[in-house]
Amino acid sequence: MSINVEPIKKAINDVATLEVATLTNANDNKFDLTNGSNESVFEAIRSNLSQSDLVAYTRFELDGDAVNFVNNKEELTALVEDHSILVESALETRKTLFNTIYKTLKDVIK
Repeated sequence: MSINVEPIKKAINDVATLEVATLTNANDNKFDLTNGSNESVFEAIRSNLSQSDLVAYTRFELDGDAVNFVNNKEELTALVEDHSILVESALETRKTLFNTIYKTLKDVIK
């Protein structure tokens, strides 16, 4: 039996890194969030970060590396809390996806 492992590799790479950025003043940005893949949207956001104010940024990598930045301005407290909720939700989604990939691989390898 031949197994196409490319989709599995892509899914594992997607699960291996989590990146969440919360920005303000997004109206000044010149990127289209409605067109293209997630990769192209993230690239556009990264290339335009200087046009926005960073409220919070979190990045986790499967190998254990992590970065967390939170702006401590009092007027941004609600946005920081929203960012935390997004991170928790994204982590839970990644966990579910990882478990699905694991179970699929386990069933295929039997």
